[in-house]
Amino acid sequence: MKIIITKDVKEYREAARKYVSPDDNVIEIGCASGGTTRIISKIARKVLAIDKSESELERAKERLSNSRNIIFKCMDAFNVREILEIVRTELNGKVDIVMIDIGGVEDPAKVLSLARKYLIVFKPKLIIIKNKLLLDFISKCTTWTSK
Repeated sequence: MKIIITKDVKEYREAARKYVSPDDNVIEIGCASGGTTRIISKIARKVLAIDKSESELERAKERLSNSRNIIFKCMDAFNVREILEIVRTELNGKVDIVMIDIGGVEDPAKVLSLARKYLIVFKPKLIIIKNKLLLDFISKCTTWTSK
């Protein structure tokens, strides 16, 4: 299990291109109008694209109407129980990668809470997060080593 934190859309999409593989089922939280969804869907087996904004999700559906491996859902990503049901029925219960972009400057505590929920429930091999504030904070951290 690995967690990658990126600072911006460019890095986030680079990470998607590098780590998503053809056998992967991916949950994308915060798909917005589908820019990253397009990239993921060209590589992954299936993509569950989630966003709270109905208008953004409609734009994504229009832009990606020819993609047959995307499941769009307008919902709150914190509703893990409902998402688990979707994963069971649409992704055969398997999630390989979770991608989280709920705002590049969203409160890091909220982002970490969401990532932790998905880590516990879905046990993905990888979580990719786009959040500049979280990356800035973590870059200042170090681990303690006793001598």
